[in-house]
Order: sequence, then structure tokens, then C-alpha cells
Amino acid sequence: MSDYKYDILVWGATGFTGERLVEYLAMNAPAGTKVALGGRSHDKLEEVKARLAAKHPQASVSIGDMDVVVGDSMDQEQMNAVAAKARVVASTVGPYSVYGTNLVRACVEQGTDYCDITGEVVPWVRQMNKELNAQAVQNNVHIASLCGFDSIPADLGCMMLAEYAKDKYEKPLLHVKGSLVEFRGGASGGTLKTVALGINEEVKSKIRNLFKKSSTGSPSDIIDTTPSKPFNRNTIHYDKTLQRWQTFWLMSEINVMTAGWAGSVLGYGPGFTYAESLSAKGLIHAVAHILGLFCSIIFLAFSFTRNILYVTKAIPRPGEGPSEERTKSGFFSLHLEAFTESDTFYGMVSGDSDPGYGETIKYLGESALCLAFDKDDSFRPGVYPPSVIMGDALLRRLRSKGCRFEISETPIPSKAVSPAINK
Repeated sequence: MSDYKYDILVWGATGFTGERLVEYLAMNAPAGTKVALGGRSHDKLEEVKARLAAKHPQASVSIGDMDVVVGDSMDQEQMNAVAAKARVVASTVGPYSVYGTNLVRACVEQGTDYCDITGEVVPWVRQMNKELNAQAVQNNVHIASLCGFDSIPADLGCMMLAEYAKDKYEKPLLHVKGSLVEFRGGASGGTLKTVALGINEEVKSKIRNLFKKSSTGSPSDIIDTTPSKPFNRNTIHYDKTLQRWQTFWLMSEINVMTAGWAGSVLGYGPGFTYAESLSAKGLIHAVAHILGLFCSIIFLAFSFTRNILYVTKAIPRPGEGPSEERTKSGFFSLHLEAFTESDTFYGMVSGDSDPGYGETIKYLGESALCLAFDKDDSFRPGVYPPSVIMGDALLRRLRSKGCRFEISETPIPSKAVSPAINK
């Protein structure tokens, strides 16, 4: 279709993240961009518009002009009708394995591009790729999942380093080791609900095997590889480059699979691998972090213990999340150490707001705008990570919004800008 009514439709606009995505687009989309709010309740969608118009009087007219689109994620016919209205659908409705499948199928069928912030590489993104990739390619549709903090920093960071290795050294990129050296952020109730529902047998098996080496590959073909130039991937280890103890990072498996998948499709190098860890304050902190993580998973896994956390306000309920002040006070820095056959160089991806919300909303908003307005022959149709679909176009957009993607011949201090190379 070429006569879409809207440029971007935000699906899930009544949720914590969805409302903030509408706000981001209202303040950052080019003049004249047609944005619509989508969800199950007409009244709640109108309430979102009213809140945002009152909060931003200077944009009240454009916010007031936004239409609302109502539909049920579990009804395929309704999702077909929703997808047919927009050039791009940006979805914040999770768990995506429960609420996302019909919408993605509809987008592929209707010729509508799509982006989301799921971290459900296994099994949901794998399922969508297996089921819909061929049809998406045939229909020239771009389905870009993983457009949030999982996994934009690792995904675009590795792509950036692979391009640098090719241009600077004329060599393939073989390995990247990521270390989250700084992190401050909160979680919304919706995200925690998704985590709770996602603790299935497949995830449990990964937790039981934390002390095994990481693997990489596409979601449909996870390959256990042993790099020709190995680096330390044990759950707890000492990083000589950073001179800090490293421990398990909960999102590492998602980012390992995503970066490995993109590297395979884009051809970073033979047997390309990515590993990721969290920098700890010391050995005791590294061990305590893992023990705390296991306790958190146990509490989230069962409804009884989860309800205790809700009642005591230890965690937010679905629809709740970090305050605006807390979101603005967040930050993160992901240090990247890259290897060719004979060279080592470095990267840093960092942001100056809550990574799970401030940065994620920026990533998803710019992904939607990129699909809506920047698409050219370099965009690859199909069901893929954002680097494969949007590549440098998305990287340029994010840099223009203050997201730092840096390269250096020496390790980069946290939040450093110089002497990094903004390739």
C-alpha cells in the first residue's frame, strides 16, 4: 500500500513506555508527521492525549490532532485493519510472544514496516523470522525487533566496529567483548511482567548453564563456537584491559544472540562472536550480584512472591515505571574491545538517561522515524535486527540525538568523547 493514513502508529500508547514514545514523537518528529495512538481502549487513548497536551502546551494542537486507533491484539482481523492504516507501526506491547504475533503477521501482510523493543530473541523473534522472513522479503517489508536497550548498543556498536575494521585495517572483525562499565536505571511494571512470563524452560536452561562459555549465531541456528583467538568469557573473571572484575549481565544472552545474528547476515568476519558482561566494583560485588540475580528471578517467577513485591512497592505494577526525574538521572556506558586477526581497537556506546526508558524510547522513536522517512535501497527487507535493516541510517540518527557511538585505538574512559573517532 502507498496511501497510508498515518506515518507512524504507536501501538500500546496507554502503557508506560507507549505514552512516553508518543511524547517523544510529538516533540521530535518533523513538522507534519502524522502520528496515531493505538490500543484497546478509546477512552484511555484520549486520556493520554489530554495529559500530553496539558504537559506540552506548545505542542497541544499537534497532539490534539493525533487520531486514536482501537483494536485487540488477540484478534487477527483487527490487527490487519490496524496495520493497514500506517506506514510504520512501533509497538510497546509486551510480552510480544503473547501480544505481538498477530500484529507482526498483519504488518507483513499489509506491507507495513514495524519496530519494537522486545528482548524475546528466543523463542519469539526466532519464530517470526522462521515464519515470516520470506514473505517480508517478497513484500519489501522491514520488521525490526530489538530496537530498545536490548539490543541497539551491542547491535549497532558491533556494526560500527566491523565497518571500521574493514575501512581502517582491511580485515574482518572476529570478536568483540562488551563490558557494561556504568549503569543506572529503573524498570517498569510491564517490563518486569514480561521478565516473569519469560522465565520458561528455555530461559531456565540458560540460567543453569551460566558458567559455560557464550555462544553466538542466528536465532534459528544458535552455534556453539570456540574463537580462534579466545578471550575470557567466564561468568566471573578479571578483565585486564579495564582492570575490573566482571560478572554476569542479565541481558547478555539477548545481546550475544542479536550481535551474532547480525554479524552472520552482514558478514563481519568468519565465526564472528560477541560476549558481554557487567563490570563489578570488586570480586565480592561480582559474586553478590549473581546471588541477588538468582533471588530476584525466584521472586519474579511465582505470582505469590511477585504479589508480595507489588504490595510492598518493591517493584512497580504493570503500567507504572520510573519517574521522569529518575529517568533523566540514569545513564550507561558499554565498553567494547574489538579484535581482528592481528589488531585490537575499542569502542564505547553510552547514553545520558535511564537506559531502559530514556534511551530505549529514543532508540525506538528514531527507529520508527528512520523507517518512515529515511528508507532507501540500502535497507534490507525481512525480519532482522535493526543493524541489518537500517544500518548506518539509524546510527546517524542516534548520533544526531546525542547518543554516543565512539571508536578509539586505545581503551575509552567512561563517558569520554576525545580522542574517540566518530566514524
